Amino acid sequence: MTPRAAEVHVSMDELRLLARLEGRPLPRGDDLAQVLGLKPAAAWKFVRRMRRAGVLRLVSPVRLRPDTCECITDVQVDATKPADLDALEGRFSADLAVMCAARVTGVYDYRLISRHHDYKSANAWSRELEMQPGVMRLRTRMCETAKESWRLAAAILGSD
Repeated sequence: MTPRAAEVHVSMDELRLLARLEGRPLPRGDDLAQVLGLKPAAAWKFVRRMRRAGVLRLVSPVRLRPDTCECITDVQVDATKPADLDALEGRFSADLAVMCAARVTGVYDYRLISRHHDYKSANAWSRELEMQPGVMRLRTRMCETAKESWRLAAAILGSD
């Protein structure tokens, strides 16, 4: 398997602060300090530290075109060939269509969430992925996202 990225440890207090920022534009100036309940210098220091650690990113929301095709693909692999698995994970990382690639338990080994120009290109992408070395079985379902949330810190805090 490919080496995992360096683990970042975030304290519960830092998660609580991150939860205050999730799902909305990053406040500016004194508003940031007010939202976080910190002094302005401490608030910006926190934001810089979280960005350097890769925990906090600034993104721009984009509305998808009506003909965009979203897919959930479950992939079962042949685990007896580590080189094929490394190549497959490398492909997931390099593929711009893949929004999220997760290792999962159960019958399938990976779950991919991808977006494509249209149904035809999504189908071709799925068929090409099915032919990759190490892929034993593949199941792709076309879907339309009803809700997308980036509130990871809030979800972790709610699960305790």
